[in-house]
Amino acid sequence: MAALHRGGAPTSSCHPPPRRAALAGRGVFQFRSYAMKPWFTATTPPSNVYTVRRPLSDTELQNVRERIHGDASGPHELVEAVVTAVFDALLSGHGRTYRDHRDDPLFDRNRYAIPISQWTAIVTTIVDRAYTWGAATSTGMNLAALLPAGYDDPAVPTPLLNPIEDQPHLVRLDISRDAAATVAACQQHLVELADAYGTESDHYRNAAASWSLQLTHLISVPPGAHRVLHPDGPLSLYVSTNDASHYGVAFEPIARHCIVAGCHAVAVADGQWQPSRPDATVLDHEHQPSYPADGPQPGRWTTRP
Repeated sequence: MAALHRGGAPTSSCHPPPRRAALAGRGVFQFRSYAMKPWFTATTPPSNVYTVRRPLSDTELQNVRERIHGDASGPHELVEAVVTAVFDALLSGHGRTYRDHRDDPLFDRNRYAIPISQWTAIVTTIVDRAYTWGAATSTGMNLAALLPAGYDDPAVPTPLLNPIEDQPHLVRLDISRDAAATVAACQQHLVELADAYGTESDHYRNAAASWSLQLTHLISVPPGAHRVLHPDGPLSLYVSTNDASHYGVAFEPIARHCIVAGCHAVAVADGQWQPSRPDATVLDHEHQPSYPADGPQPGRWTTRP
């Protein structure tokens, strides 16, 4: 078999070629070493002898996992932390660290190799983490160029590098096209309330506060949650979740009522007035409505089972 080689043809028949296409079968994107050189050019030695070619231990993989799900401030820091952890592990038996070689243009990463199952798990997990910065593809390409090579070893299982305490970094919120139109209609309704009654009016302030609270509730969920928004009426939504705790976000209109002190009349659909409750007092006078019949409907958004 052929030795792992970062670009170009295999150098001998001792080991299989590098597996920089490890993710291609997963439908993500294809890594090829000759297309992803780091900023320095790695020099491939004329020998097929590996300096280190072994699996990472459970302890070393746990260290890599902690670096993946640590407090990296961005994709560059994430890649740096993980590559350092991997090479520190492989170099530990030689009394060196990645810091000793990181900026050395003669440092050949192809002299170091881990099983392709571990290599793939590290790359795919980091790509998932990089989605939080919107940099999944570029992060995966940079990582593939900086990691050691990979070799086939069917005896080494694919490690689970899931987030610490099984808390994913992303919350998934899917919105159907019709639901997106409903969200836009809700926002437009707020605009109409502001235009009709003013931004300092109770009609606008109460509606805007309730809508903001519902949107905050949608995204303030435990990491790993998956929610799907569906339309449920002109200004209402239905939310389905992956934990079966479905609920609705409903617009509840405020009834037009008489604002004259002591009168508890409310307007009904046909424009007539009636008591707000069976024992309510309704004065015999010309009722003064709390908002005009031809104005936008005041109300608020509430959560319902």
